[in-house]
Amino acid sequence: AALMLWGYKTVETRLYPLPDELVGREIWVVESAEGTAGVSAVGDVVAAGAEGLRIVGSVVFSGSPAYLDRAAWEADEYRHRVPKSSPYGWKDGRTIYGWEVQSVRPLAEPVPIPAMRRVVRSIFELDLPDGGVGLEPLKSRLGAKPSLREGEGSIPTIDLTPFMRKGGVSPEERRRVVEAVRAQCEYIGFLRVTWDGFPIEVVAKAQDAARRLFECGEDTKKRYSKAGINKANSSYTSTGYRSSGSTENNKNRESWSCTVPYHKPRQAANEDDYFASSAGQQHFALAPDPQVPWPDELRVPGFRRAVCDYYLEAEKLGKVLLGIFAEVLGCDEAVLAAMTDKHVSAMNMFSFTMGEGGEVLPAHADVSVFTILSHDTSTGAAGSACLEMLTPEGVWEPVTSQPGCFVVNVGQILQRWSNGRLRATVHRVLPPDGGVAGNKRRSITFFQLLNYDATVSPLPEAVASTGGSAKYSPQTVADWQKDRLSGFYAPPEKLDVNKCWLNYNRDAYVA
Repeated sequence: AALMLWGYKTVETRLYPLPDELVGREIWVVESAEGTAGVSAVGDVVAAGAEGLRIVGSVVFSGSPAYLDRAAWEADEYRHRVPKSSPYGWKDGRTIYGWEVQSVRPLAEPVPIPAMRRVVRSIFELDLPDGGVGLEPLKSRLGAKPSLREGEGSIPTIDLTPFMRKGGVSPEERRRVVEAVRAQCEYIGFLRVTWDGFPIEVVAKAQDAARRLFECGEDTKKRYSKAGINKANSSYTSTGYRSSGSTENNKNRESWSCTVPYHKPRQAANEDDYFASSAGQQHFALAPDPQVPWPDELRVPGFRRAVCDYYLEAEKLGKVLLGIFAEVLGCDEAVLAAMTDKHVSAMNMFSFTMGEGGEVLPAHADVSVFTILSHDTSTGAAGSACLEMLTPEGVWEPVTSQPGCFVVNVGQILQRWSNGRLRATVHRVLPPDGGVAGNKRRSITFFQLLNYDATVSPLPEAVASTGGSAKYSPQTVADWQKDRLSGFYAPPEKLDVNKCWLNYNRDAYVA
């Protein structure tokens, strides 16, 4: 149920069509224990409060077309999420219907099941005295929807100039910025930011460097990866290049990534040194190994300079945003600075081709404090095509980039810091079916992370402002990341990708 209510699964499959009278109507979603294929886990008549059953939200379906053949079924796996090995999968000789999700509405808290009776197959009639009007949706716990200018959709462009300018700024100007960020991120964790003196040239040079890197031949690009260099020790080196299809995160896109690219590796291990200790070597290189597997300067001239300049600009913006979020959360800015002054933030360049391949990235919420994003909007590039976010109304909305702006989205660490007050909004990157075939869709993503020895937990001020009870338990950064990522590295025979993403997003699912 959670996979559907949080946008990861957008087609529910059944061996019968959705009755016409239920198309376009709100249907309550009842969660039950996992059962056996072909055997109902629920009786025809259910008493109120039955154990193991609860209402977790509602869904509206727009229709239920039948899959015409196996090829159509397999091509749609990124929507129905039924793996090939599942007993619910395709079998020749039977018809499967895809109930198309139009909108979803998760509840703030699951509700015990009322009495209910089976109407047909998996459809029940529930004895809800008020028709469910009294059930509290998650949306009711969010802030009010901000007033936005025409054409902005649900994402405003906020001018950070009062925080970027040195001197001559009134407290009222800064307060207006903080209030705009607070109002937006309590409703949807996406915004665009700009300011006087926005680094347009730095962004353009980095995007151009990414274009020139990805235009290199595959064998050449593979040399610009951790796997393409001769490591002298077991310390960290950034991943560098990854080809399309090499990981779950690169299903239909290629990438090049780095962590703290300006770091100069220490000459020797030292347990008293944050960067050269055993723990530090999980994030920082030890000489003679490089921190980053840089491309050949003769083959991709200016790449290193362009990447470092961009990273430093994103890092500078990150510090400003941390100060703004400190004011939003009512905590001392020094508290957040102490957790990020030696951060291990990652920067990724991504590229894929419009009209080629399937799903790029499923519905997810970033495991960062926040993410700073730009897209290539030059001639022949696809901009922010295929990027969508799940709104509080339970529908998908495109996220659009604009020249002279960064897109910023709240990550799960910030949601945890805020005790759920600021929302890590679920988003996805669709298959590149639209747009101009052959155009390249390129982006640069800076994931603001913490110091590797920090602890991820709700801030006391945030707990006090949200009822006094912490919704999350403290975890070290290492444990927090391991909990969310380790499942993806399971052997293929044990890998359950659906459960991996459910676990990955779990902080975002907390009301």
